[in-house]
Amino acid sequence: MLSAAFWLLLVASIGGLAMAALDAALRPLRIGHGAIAGAGLLCLLVGAFMHPGTLVWSAFALTAIGFGAGAVFFGVIFKHRAPPRILVIGHGALNALGVLLLGVQVFG
Repeated sequence: MLSAAFWLLLVASIGGLAMAALDAALRPLRIGHGAIAGAGLLCLLVGAFMHPGTLVWSAFALTAIGFGAGAVFFGVIFKHRAPPRILVIGHGALNALGVLLLGVQVFG
């Protein structure tokens, strides 16, 4: 379950990075990015209950905070305009750190 979560969140992270780098955050892409990240976060939650540990729960906490920030900022507040770059960077950094910790747990 943790491996599935890692790969789903990695795909979502790469997609988010591509959207940010190309300024191509169109609504359908944002929805797809959020859906993939949400599926990965759900897998991570189930995996954290199956294989508890500080590293797994830390990865879940960082990813959940980053996911929540993305949902609120990009899905509600900045729905029809581009958000400030600092919010995009913060959202991506939280999620990237969570994915990195999850990768250490899965492959370490």
